[in-house]
Amino acid sequence: MDITHENLGTVNANKVTIGNVDLYFSYNTLVAVDDVVSQNEWSRTTGKLLNTINPDKKSRVPHAEVLSVAQKRLKEVLG
Repeated sequence: MDITHENLGTVNANKVTIGNVDLYFSYNTLVAVDDVVSQNEWSRTTGKLLNTINPDKKSRVPHAEVLSVAQKRLKEVLG
């Protein structure tokens, strides 16, 4: 299984890919997994990252749902 890390333009915006699961972090906070993007509960900087991942604010979900989806998808990948 491949694990990669990609900086998304600022030191506080990163993407970690584990297998086929993309995890997006703002600072140390998981804010999106694959196509599931959190509502912005944080700073303007995090909002910019969320807009980069998916500009459609109507499709965003509560942060707890992002965490739940991440847990489920990582469990599928990691076994």
